[in-house]
Formats: sequence, C-alpha cells, structure tokens
Amino acid sequence: MTAALDDTPTLSRIDPQRFHRVRTLWVGSLCSVEEVTVIDTGAPAVLKQMHPEHRVDPGLAARCINEGLILRSLQKDPSFSGIPRLLELGILPNGCPALLLQRLGDPLAEHLSAFNVETKPDALAWILSLGHQLARTLAMVHRHHIVHRDLRPDNILFAHPSDRNRDRTFPDAYLIDFGLAKVFGDEVFLPISTGEEDLLGTDLYMPPEQWESAKYVTGSADVYALGVILYQLASGRPPFVHDKRQVLMYQHLVCPPPPLPLRIPTALASIIFDMLAKRPSVRPSAQQCADRFFALR
Repeated sequence: MTAALDDTPTLSRIDPQRFHRVRTLWVGSLCSVEEVTVIDTGAPAVLKQMHPEHRVDPGLAARCINEGLILRSLQKDPSFSGIPRLLELGILPNGCPALLLQRLGDPLAEHLSAFNVETKPDALAWILSLGHQLARTLAMVHRHHIVHRDLRPDNILFAHPSDRNRDRTFPDAYLIDFGLAKVFGDEVFLPISTGEEDLLGTDLYMPPEQWESAKYVTGSADVYALGVILYQLASGRPPFVHDKRQVLMYQHLVCPPPPLPLRIPTALASIIFDMLAKRPSVRPSAQQCADRFFALR
C-alpha cells in the first residue's frame, strides 16, 4: 500500500526564492541535494528535493516525506545527536517534497582511499571514535523502532569544517539519508509496503538477512553494516568484494570475513567480528557496541 500526496500530513509550502543556491552537492536517481543560504538570515543549510518526474509515483513521494517525518520525530529525543537537524519539511511549488537540513561536511567515502592503519598515526583512535559515535546514534534510532537499512560510507558525513569543535580530536560524524528506513513503532508515517522479496540497500554493506528480505530486518542489520564499514577502515577493503552480485550475496550469507591485519588490537577486532555475525540474534546491539567502543577508548 502506498499513499498519495493528497493524503500526506499537513506540510508547509517552501518558497525556493527564500534561498540562494551555493552549489550542487549530489544528484541521485530520486533526489538532488544543494547547499543553500537562507537569504533572510544568511544561515547555511542544505535543500534536499525530489525530482519532479517522480511526483506521479506516490510511493517515492511518501519515502521522501517519511524521511522528514522520521527526522522530526527523532529530534524530540533528549539524547538526539549524530543526525542532521531538520529545519523544515514542506512542498515546493512544483508539488515535490523537500527537506531543509543542517549543513554538514564531507562524507566518509571521500576519506577511504587515503585511510591506512599502517601509516596513519591516529588510525586506531579514529576508528574507535567513529565506531562509538555511530553506534551511539544507531542505538538512539533503534530505540524509536527505526531501522536505517542503508548504512554505507556515502551516508556518513562529518561536521562542516566551520562548525567543528576545536576541543574535539575527531570531527562529529552524522548518519544521513533515511529514505529506505523501516519504521516498526507507533509513530504516524505514510504507509509504504516493502515486498518480502524486495532487495533494498547497498550490496557491499548488506547483512545476510537483508539479502533474503529487506521487509523483516531489525536494528541488527544496521549493526552488521557498521561492522562492514569499520572492517573496511581497519583492513583497507570491505570483507567481501566481487563483481558478480550472486557471488557477493553468497559471501555475505556463508563465508567468514578474512582476518584483520595484525596491527588491529584483538579487542577491536573482536567487536568488529561480533558485529559481522551471520545470525542477527548473535550480534551485539548498537548500544552494546557503543559501550564496548567507549571502554576501549
């Protein structure tokens, strides 16, 4: 079941003339993201808007609106952190949903090629900091019965350089893009049906159960995806890589991840491999991961 735009919650009208476009940050198949300046206040922000050609698909429009509703709901949590702040959710004059968001910096994906635990002096501390921050954020998200379902390096952004806390050794990390998120709680969002055989997510980071069905995954799926990202930082590559999708699926379903480099401390490797357990019930929760990373720090 999907919802038409006419069935959406009451949303404000967003006037694009209120913003000065600075630059295009990203253009995807569903949405585009632009850095803007709010003309009245001079404040920097990000405008995420659905492409006009998708307005005829109520399911895609509902996913865009639900992302804003999810962020709005999470912001009510007293422990809210690690997620971009929603400044406004509304509809553009062309009828497309749009989100005005906190401006952030560059994605983790841009740091992967230069990240090397053998040559980067603070690499291990950096992995621990990132693991702790993201696990803590996921724990908050999971308490609201929300599963992200697409945790990957492109969806992890760091604080903008002008907003970074100079007292912090490492920049704050933010989890973005809840367009594929699954909501299990009582919050009122637009209904979206995920088929039992639908494959949603990014192949390199999808847990075994998500390869079988994205419909019934739990927060443990996000823990696995974070484990893949941390493994990639620790070893220089994801645990499983193959150009054939069916082989990659088999590896995630059956194969144990290769050993990590000897330089990775046993305690850190233990957390990562626990996060990569094939059975969701065996993996630690996001909060347990956060606690273990904090203890190691």
